[in-house]
Amino acid sequence: MPKELNELYQAWDPDEAVPDELPDEIIRFYRTLSTREMADWPEEIREPLIERHVSPEWLKIGGQEAANRYQLHDEVRDAGPMPDVPLIVLTATAIDPFKEAVTQGIPTSLLHEEAEAKTRLYTALAKSVAHGENRVIDDAGHVSVIFRRPDAVLQAIQDLLGS
Repeated sequence: MPKELNELYQAWDPDEAVPDELPDEIIRFYRTLSTREMADWPEEIREPLIERHVSPEWLKIGGQEAANRYQLHDEVRDAGPMPDVPLIVLTATAIDPFKEAVTQGIPTSLLHEEAEAKTRLYTALAKSVAHGENRVIDDAGHVSVIFRRPDAVLQAIQDLLGS
């Protein structure tokens, strides 16, 4: 990852970033994003998901997961080699509205460098097994890939099941 971006992420404190009481404008903002992304989903699925996405609990958990990434990196390194099983990695590289929301103030050039670094990292991960493949999804971000490219997600699952 770009050094400058890594330093910014390391300085980030999720406990400070997500207060117990979220301002209404933040809830409305995330509700609007989620509603737009899931507009075609059935209401009985869409509405409960949106409610979870805008809850302080959900946002805090997301912040904690982001803060724990270095611990996760260590766990992955310590786990040993990848098992030699079919693997398809979907690398979503777009800077979508969700990414924009959580990276306000970070130069777009750094976010593009981050996407390039992720692509290199995930390609290396896929190449670490005999039947690994990294599929780059340029028109969706990490959060929005399941909303914007369910076809790519489904195709990867079908391809793995057919392996």
